[in-house]
Formats: sequence, C-alpha cells, structure tokens
Amino acid sequence: MEAVNVMGTVPELALRQPFKLMLQLHTPLILPNVVPRLDTLLYEAACRRALDWATEHPLPLFYDAEQGAYRASQLIFGVTPNAGLEAHSVGMVTHLQSLPLLAARNVRAPLRIDGGDWAPKLTNHPGRLCPYLIFYAEGDPNACVDLLSEIPYIGIGYTRGQGAVSVMSTQPHTEERWRQRSWRSADMHQGMGYTPQKDHLRLLPLGDDEPVYRPPRILREVIA
Repeated sequence: MEAVNVMGTVPELALRQPFKLMLQLHTPLILPNVVPRLDTLLYEAACRRALDWATEHPLPLFYDAEQGAYRASQLIFGVTPNAGLEAHSVGMVTHLQSLPLLAARNVRAPLRIDGGDWAPKLTNHPGRLCPYLIFYAEGDPNACVDLLSEIPYIGIGYTRGQGAVSVMSTQPHTEERWRQRSWRSADMHQGMGYTPQKDHLRLLPLGDDEPVYRPPRILREVIA
C-alpha cells in the first residue's frame, strides 16, 4: 500500500527525508500525561500560526497510511557523558478554581483576612532537565524547523517559562528511529531496544484514542 498524507495526496519528495532534530532544553520540562510527539507539536504550531484550532492543518511530515500515523517519534531526552537527566521539583503558584464545599454551605462562616481557602497555592510538579531534546522523523526538516519557531516552550507550565527550548540542529538519519512512538502494531518497535507497552492513545493530533503499542514514557539517548 502506498503511503499518502492525511489530506489524501501523494507526498512530495521533500516529505520523504529521514532526519534527526535536536533541541536545546533551557529550563526544566514538566511532561504531560502523554509524552509529546513531533507531529503533535507541529500541529499545535500550525494552529498558532494560522490562529485557527478548528481547521485540520497539513504537516510537513510523511504519513504512514498503513499504520495510520505520521512517521515522527515521541520526545527523547538527550544526555551527554558529563550531563545526565536530572529530576527537579518545580513549584508553581496556582489558585483554587472552585468555591470550597464547606464555605459554600456555611454562609455564616466568618470572613478571613489572610486569604484562607482562596489564597494562592504552591503546587509541586516533577520537572526534568537535560542538555537536549531529540525527535526523529521522516518529512521536510526545514519546514519542521520553521513551524517549531511557534513553539518556544514544551510541556506543562509553558506559560510560566517551563520547558523552554530552541532548535539546535537537524541532520539526515536513516535508522528509522522515528518508529519510537505509538503504533497499532507492536512489530513497529522491533529493534528499538525496549519492550513496547500497551495503551490507549491518539495516533494523530486529531482523532480518538485507540489500542496502541508505545515506547516507555522516558526515552534517553547519549550524545557523544
């Protein structure tokens, strides 16, 4: 079966370039429940550029029609012999969004001048810090880099400076490491050096969750 892109047209030659994308990570990254993939980041970037989250946007990535997903890996932490993957507790100030049940019921409760239940709360989140973030993909690397300029932060707390990134480099890479992402078939993970795990996740930025096989949540790669 010939692979086509989501828009239904045969992909151009530019979308068949296998490459490795490296980002520099400047502040601790707080991972969401689902590890970001390059295609999900690019889709968010396309929506921001168009100021349109209601329209389906084409991506500069090769679409594997047989597997129903873009050939784009999930986020991989890049470490070096001198700088590994560190874990940090990141505190962020939040506010209670709903009225406490006790205060809602007891209308005669005295007012508290210290803020009480409505005072700002400091919540701690697990942050991870390492020198680089890595993605593997098949597509147009230059177009991907251009779109990623819309995404200066990744993960939870991006509006508060967490997960700050900048593009470092792209380079050709032909080892099919883009298979390090969710797929319908466990065979897509053969030779990747880990045991795929069953889960229910979206294969595309838009769509419904379905049974998939995914890599472990934390993937690391040593950069010489």
